[in-house]
Amino acid sequence: MPIHLSFIARSIQLLYMKATDVIRRDHKAALELINKYKNASQEEREEMTAQIFDALDTHEMMEDTKFYTALEDVVEDNAALAELVEEQAELTETMSRIKAMEGVEQTDALADALDTVVAHAQKEEKEILPLAEKALGEEQLNEIGEEMEPISAVALVG
Repeated sequence: MPIHLSFIARSIQLLYMKATDVIRRDHKAALELINKYKNASQEEREEMTAQIFDALDTHEMMEDTKFYTALEDVVEDNAALAELVEEQAELTETMSRIKAMEGVEQTDALADALDTVVAHAQKEEKEILPLAEKALGEEQLNEIGEEMEPISAVALVG
């Protein structure tokens, strides 16, 4: 009995997550890392700081180069999207300042900034991901997810 190409294509598609699911998975992993960081000793925080920065940088790069570019191509003049993009730029600037700090000053500033990161991720999941699922559709979300998966924070930072 011959295997239909549509079955093979669908099977391959199932190997990859939708872009919105990659983002949700990254957010979940980041929240776990953030909670671990916030409950850690000063020494443990200093050891984890580079991992936090790597995860945030990787996630932001993935979203900016793959997800938001695709979404902005199909969604025009959306206030929530514009606000979230602006918030992300502000977070990037904040993280750059924190990276220049050292010791307790750095770990305390990072712990405080991580509350903003969590709020940003929650807002993104509530407002932007549903918008993307409507605007981009399943096929495009799968294609973008396939591009995002190997460069996601979970894939790179673990």
